Amino acid sequence: MDLMKIRNETPGAAGRVHLDNAGSSLMPSPVIAAQMDHLKREAEIGGYLAAEEAGVRLEKVYGSVARLIGARSDEIAIMPSATDAWDHAFYSLAQDMEAGDRILTSQTEYRANFVAYLHVKKRRGIQITVIDHDEAGSIDLAALQDAIDSSVKLIALSHVPSSAGHILAAQKVGEIARAAKIPFLLDACQSVGQLHVDVGEIGCDILSATARKFLRGARGMGFLYFRQGLLARTDPVMMTNQGAEWVSPDRYEKRRDARVFEAWERNVAGQLALGAAVDYALDIGIKNIEARVRLLANLLRRGLSQIPDVRIADLGEDLSGIVTFEMRKNAPGEIKAVLEQNGIAGQVAVAEHTLLDMTKRGFNQLVRLSPHYYNTEEEIDRTLNVLNSMRR
Repeated sequence: MDLMKIRNETPGAAGRVHLDNAGSSLMPSPVIAAQMDHLKREAEIGGYLAAEEAGVRLEKVYGSVARLIGARSDEIAIMPSATDAWDHAFYSLAQDMEAGDRILTSQTEYRANFVAYLHVKKRRGIQITVIDHDEAGSIDLAALQDAIDSSVKLIALSHVPSSAGHILAAQKVGEIARAAKIPFLLDACQSVGQLHVDVGEIGCDILSATARKFLRGARGMGFLYFRQGLLARTDPVMMTNQGAEWVSPDRYEKRRDARVFEAWERNVAGQLALGAAVDYALDIGIKNIEARVRLLANLLRRGLSQIPDVRIADLGEDLSGIVTFEMRKNAPGEIKAVLEQNGIAGQVAVAEHTLLDMTKRGFNQLVRLSPHYYNTEEEIDRTLNVLNSMRR
């Protein structure tokens, strides 16, 4: 990994320490250029002609995303956000659920997803079964296995929680789901771009992800993976003129690929930027990225553990690039403000984002720092020095 080249191609890294990659990462120059060049072209000739000119490049985005996660290009849909991608998939499956049907999820499920579960519970009478953590901090696989019966219609989990550092054992969950022939929906917002994610290895049927986090794309863009075998027997919860062809006054023909979930109108510049971000990550190598992210996060945790007033909140042994903690005498909002004053970007994780987990563990707010591969060891030291200075 040519770190100097990567940092030179990251304009936002100059003069600041960006440790909020779990929120929104810094775009590299090729991603910025892909977005800005297309917007400029739209201004010159209009959106329709600009999209037609970019047709080949837009099509290549599907192949790039497929390579990133080990899928087929016809299993990829480009969506306005990860939430939109997840919602289309979940509600398409949920429309066939009946009272008494169950969804299995985890204690660290994200707010947007759990609200959707509650919404379907209210409307259709389904049940939500929350599987607790095991001693290692991941989902309790034995409890998950014991919870499965004929009433379970979906297993839905967040791969990496937004307010905790651990990585759920998704591949083990996939084995359980496949054996039970239950669809497995994986929210990979916080894992795609920082971890090696392969849908075939994991065994998930559906995966949603965003561009703006560790993938280093632009805001307002995400993607959906929907396994072809499940897609063939799933009817989208809504249909658009992108998802179907109107062939006669009283009949339409549905697309047979994942683009059945897409809308025709889209952020073309954002899609091109997404493709550029994926290609940039593939050029560096996802396993190289994962190794460096883990190294920097471990350095940060090690340094935090040596500050007496700090309590690290991350669970388990398999930890990601998300580092959460609290300080005994300083509120998370105060810590974030002090870091910002010193040119360091961090974030505050609030209980509402993962309400079940943070409430159970007694946290209302936590400081969340999330280094990425373009960060340096010196930036980690600089951050630790600022945090240390707050004790004096």
